[in-house]
Amino acid sequence: MKRILATTTILAMSAGFAAAEVTLSGDARMGIISDFGGADAVFTSRARVTFTLSGESDSGFSFGASFGAHEAEGAAEGEAGSVWIEGAFGKLSMGDVDHGDKAAVGNISGVGLTDLGDLNEVDYDNSNTTLPRALYEYSTGGLAFYLSVGLDNAAPSNSYGVGVKYSTDTFAVALGYGQDSDEDTQVSVSASANLGAATVKAIYSQYDAAWGPFTADEMGMSVDYTAGAATITAFYMDSDWDVGPAYGLGASYDLGGGASLVGGVAVNGSDDTAWDLGLSFSF
Repeated sequence: MKRILATTTILAMSAGFAAAEVTLSGDARMGIISDFGGADAVFTSRARVTFTLSGESDSGFSFGASFGAHEAEGAAEGEAGSVWIEGAFGKLSMGDVDHGDKAAVGNISGVGLTDLGDLNEVDYDNSNTTLPRALYEYSTGGLAFYLSVGLDNAAPSNSYGVGVKYSTDTFAVALGYGQDSDEDTQVSVSASANLGAATVKAIYSQYDAAWGPFTADEMGMSVDYTAGAATITAFYMDSDWDVGPAYGLGASYDLGGGASLVGGVAVNGSDDTAWDLGLSFSF
């Protein structure tokens, strides 16, 4: 559970009083890791602070921004964090934001204290563009729509993404499409279901290069099983970008108050193994 470390309220007067709030939160970890190809285990630790700014205009729309303390310089240049406005019209964000296809489809679950190489993640090609990007989101009922644009007149490496997701309490399906200025395209789909104590998600993505003919497929599945304070996670990902499939198994135990015991083991496409174990904290 995230806890607010500090809150500053600033009152500004226009036609009336509008309240703005700055909150401080954070996360940290400490443990041990044996990384891919590493012969020996080493210690791993990290502490991060996140600033979240929020407010509301006199006309009723809300606005805000968020960035990590370690990203402060990048946030000032639009290369980290994000800034947004939200109202009945939806939500518009700019900065280091997902493209529309990734925002809708997402990824399957990963394992480990340190995420162990993020082997569970799809390579969304159009996200490799210059920041800041823009993402528009609109939801009604169980439907959510996403549209994104990334502009880079110098390269050029403009990119676009669209996505749609339908969610209920028991299942969700999503479809996304991305394209860059080279006319490389990517279509991604995902489906997930809540089966009592277990949550299952499957994902498939196909990248088509305009300079081809070349295509790259990625497909995977994850299962999260929760029993009391413990959650066990397993995933499998097969990607044409790698030599072979990747898979992993991990677990976390909620110690309460924002502390968890987390560990996992993963094998990459080259059959190298990594594992980690330690404590994760959220504040």
